[in-house]
Amino acid sequence: MKPDTSQPIEPSFLSNAKENRVKLIIGQMNRSEHEGFIQDIGRYEINIEENGKTITLLKQEISYLAAPQPILAVPPPLAAEPAQDQPSIAADSPPGRPNIQQEFLDKAIRESQFLTLFLINGQRIKAAVEAYDNFTILLREGGRQLLYYKHAVTTINR
Repeated sequence: MKPDTSQPIEPSFLSNAKENRVKLIIGQMNRSEHEGFIQDIGRYEINIEENGKTITLLKQEISYLAAPQPILAVPPPLAAEPAQDQPSIAADSPPGRPNIQQEFLDKAIRESQFLTLFLINGQRIKAAVEAYDNFTILLREGGRQLLYYKHAVTTINR
């Protein structure tokens, strides 16, 4: 079973964090961190309550959101899929060209592999991929669930 990359992960993650009043750690591209509760979710920004103050963070400046416990329930992957004669093709890919990113992430999810993500700010994260969509990757590191924006990732290694 392939993850449904057409359904965005971020809105559900943020809504669940807001509704359940989960205290998040929000890492920014400049390596600063904020810790607080989501108050409002906009298209391009998030308002959080941090130490009694409201702070607006632009999504384009956020690299990750970390929750101390899982916020989204992700169904476990099915056992290894049968081998296919044809590589997976994205709808927007030219004919005959595989979607390498999708194949790589699907295999990591299926095999519960730990991957190392390198961010543009130099940080390195080792975690298991739970799900992904066009703009985000949902990871599990220990008991924490982390949502990383792909715009913050430079490289992913097995």
